[in-house]
Amino acid sequence: MLEAMARGEQTILVRKGGLIEPGTGFELISNTFVFYPTFEHQAVNYLREPYRAYFEQAASQRAPEGQIRIELFGLAAASWQVRDPAVLDRLREDHVYNDAFLSQRLKWQPDQPLVIAAVRAFRFPAPRVLRVAAHYAGCKSWVQLEAPVPLVGLQPVLNDAAFQERLQRLSALLRQDPQ
Repeated sequence: MLEAMARGEQTILVRKGGLIEPGTGFELISNTFVFYPTFEHQAVNYLREPYRAYFEQAASQRAPEGQIRIELFGLAAASWQVRDPAVLDRLREDHVYNDAFLSQRLKWQPDQPLVIAAVRAFRFPAPRVLRVAAHYAGCKSWVQLEAPVPLVGLQPVLNDAAFQERLQRLSALLRQDPQ
């Protein structure tokens, strides 16, 4: 998913929340964040065929044990709650996931909606390599890093006009105002 974000091929996050998170599912607690790459609960068979090579690429470029490589910053421009599988079908060109994955996410904790967040991705000029702290582990959506990551030299993956066009299209497809 991160490689697709870095290439501008994916512009949304599809979230429901982690197993150990309190509350009623995913909450967009910040509209700015760094992408923390993880392989927990990730499976190549949840990606559509053209994107499966990205998984293998990510696995081969994984940081050494005890470290994490931060390459992308995200800005959540809008979010929507979705419960209808037909709505997800309309978002196919905005993500890399296959129908099995989306169906599984909708069925898990069915009383909670999926959150679709339109995210503008930015590349760091060079990867930031951080030490992994014990409290980073686990199935959760948000990790509080021990130190801030300097946001110097960020370059947008999509230019302003291209991202605005995608955001407007997403809003129209979802037929509701963003949260």
